[in-house]
Amino acid sequence: MDEIQRRYADFLHRNPYLTQATCWTVVQPIASPLTVETIAERLGGRPEDLEPEPDDDVDEADYEGAFHISHDDASFILYEDNGYQGNRPEVLRRLSDGARVLSLFWNINGTARLTYAAYGTIVTALDPSFPGARWGKTPHILDAELAILEAAAETGHWQAAAMAVVEAVTGVGLDLPDASAPRLLLEETIPDDPRAPSVLGTVDPDLDVRLRLAPEPVQTAVIHRVVNAYVAATGLAGEPMVREALDRLVTGGGDAKRAGADLTPLLARLMEDRRDRQGAVLAEDHPVSRRFWAARALDEAMPGHTWPDRLDALANAPLILGDMWPALRAQLKTMIGEGAGSPSTRAPQPSE
Repeated sequence: MDEIQRRYADFLHRNPYLTQATCWTVVQPIASPLTVETIAERLGGRPEDLEPEPDDDVDEADYEGAFHISHDDASFILYEDNGYQGNRPEVLRRLSDGARVLSLFWNINGTARLTYAAYGTIVTALDPSFPGARWGKTPHILDAELAILEAAAETGHWQAAAMAVVEAVTGVGLDLPDASAPRLLLEETIPDDPRAPSVLGTVDPDLDVRLRLAPEPVQTAVIHRVVNAYVAATGLAGEPMVREALDRLVTGGGDAKRAGADLTPLLARLMEDRRDRQGAVLAEDHPVSRRFWAARALDEAMPGHTWPDRLDALANAPLILGDMWPALRAQLKTMIGEGAGSPSTRAPQPSE
């Protein structure tokens, strides 16, 4: 454990309530200076909503947003006690207009997020308790800074490490708000963006819409077709647990929960295989990475799963299948158009 991480571990030990539900957001202006009034407006408030001397008798839980806004030189640190607004994409986009933003959030339900945004774009985001899976414009841009978090997550001591990552990237320390920090209370915060019901709906809205309008047997046939293509393209067919999962996927039989659990060792091994000798994660389009995404898609496609959305098994198809995907997608469009009952919608067997 390095010195910064140890300092944060001691800080959390002295303030154990912070380990339950907290959100810190560091805003660093780049294009032009920011003021606390501008920060309030970007959060959906007005300058006159700022309280220079917060009333301790006010219950912050009665408000949709409650922010204590401290500053460190030109940077601002937003603190939310049992809040999460600073980690919402809608908020991050506004806060990072002409700025760099690092936001760290966790709650008592086990939900956690570390997000880096710049110039209105989510650069990289991850669950700090499971830092291997990352997403955003450039998911692995912080690999070097996140090395400490990956090591700590294996032992379950990820909170102090995640705080150390924020400081390593921004140079700004996380702490309780300054006594002089104004508070912003909002009864309404920035509205949610329109969102697709699944990751597939984000990366391929047309395919998602077509599948949701199709009968369930057609959806199932399409998922089977794509997952089998994944297995064939990435060489996963030789894995015994993959063959067993495919059998259950095609027949719909067996214990879906057990099928998903049976893939856990494979997913863990493939995730470990994605690291080179220096511990860096291999590129997304590397054959080993494609095998990992294919196995995860199979796990997501298992019958009985309610999260993530079953259609998300198709979300990484362009990455996994590469040049084979356009032709297969055209075939899927035909399958969906022909509808249930057509021979082309019959779920293929693993050997096909």
